Amino acid sequence: MKNFRAVIFSSLLMLASVSCIKDEPMNAEADILSCNLIDDKDILITQGDTIKKVYSNEDHIGILVQSGKDLKQRAPQFTLTPGATISPESGSKHDFSDNKVVEYVVTSEDRQWSRRYFVSYNSLELPEHFSFDYYTLDRSGKYQVVYEMVDDVEVMSWWGSGNPGFSMASGVGPEGYPTVIVEDGYEGTGLQLTTRSAGSFGAMVGMPIAPGNLFLGSFNVGMALKEPLKATCFGVPFEKVPKEIKGWYKFKPGEVLTDGNNNEIEGVDDFNIYAMFYENTDENGNQVMLDGTNSSSSPYLVLYAEIEDGKATNKWLPFSIKFEQKNGKTIDPERLAKYGYNFSLVFSSSRRGDLFQGAVGSTLCVDEVSIICE
Repeated sequence: MKNFRAVIFSSLLMLASVSCIKDEPMNAEADILSCNLIDDKDILITQGDTIKKVYSNEDHIGILVQSGKDLKQRAPQFTLTPGATISPESGSKHDFSDNKVVEYVVTSEDRQWSRRYFVSYNSLELPEHFSFDYYTLDRSGKYQVVYEMVDDVEVMSWWGSGNPGFSMASGVGPEGYPTVIVEDGYEGTGLQLTTRSAGSFGAMVGMPIAPGNLFLGSFNVGMALKEPLKATCFGVPFEKVPKEIKGWYKFKPGEVLTDGNNNEIEGVDDFNIYAMFYENTDENGNQVMLDGTNSSSSPYLVLYAEIEDGKATNKWLPFSIKFEQKNGKTIDPERLAKYGYNFSLVFSSSRRGDLFQGAVGSTLCVDEVSIICE
């Protein structure tokens, strides 16, 4: 693309005006922006005319499909950042059967940067029990990514965390990140969430702390600095009605509570565990995805649950939170059968961490969590 600028030196030289032509710098981004699955519409889980398209987490893209469908010749199409290229080619056919994962490499327009994406077609249902026994390192080796094993298959796309955002502010090893798996869980390994300092970089961008969190959904690292509350995309399709969340926890608050400007304030930090069940399309069939700005206030919420009586404890204690109806809504059986609702479960080491208020060192451990359904 060329950018033309006419430079007029004076009114006496109007007829001899000069046009300076200058090349714009090439784009250095190498991202998949969206995935077009219109050719797969016959096998996808849908709600009305809306396709439940892609549920992505970092560099893994999981495409949710109906069970028992032929996945040997599927050709997802991708929209990329301007000027970027992808290999294999967008729209090329590949065998995604038997939980195969296809690797795509996106290269930036300036050819200086590339990013790998791992794409799979996923027909597995969301588990109703989480033991937090499995993790792997992300592709860069910087931090842990929590996953589930379902029928001997690794499912990477259910859980999201703020670890990718923290990686922009810290050079610590994987064990120093806010969200990790630890050996001393209630049974076997468990989940540990710790509020960390985001260092000088975090303070500079107005995000002085990084609470440990884990949630069903995905983290949009591209939004982490622009609109951090929108970076947490809560929810995955769920065809059952949740009644209660049960599990085990222990919590130790950090010593100094600070506000969003990193100023010390009175009080003691608290953790949070909450869950939401909401309509995942609006009145016009457009996809709805809740985030940090509306997870407890959206008009599309149907059921909501949040812990209220958690306390500091160095011993494992059971917790139970029950769902309450929101917005006067009831469950539509037809919508439910068509995966028209999303469910998310959220854990955070600082209850007001979305406002960057918390205490560095606050640590929440969680294990053996179950979704009790009707």
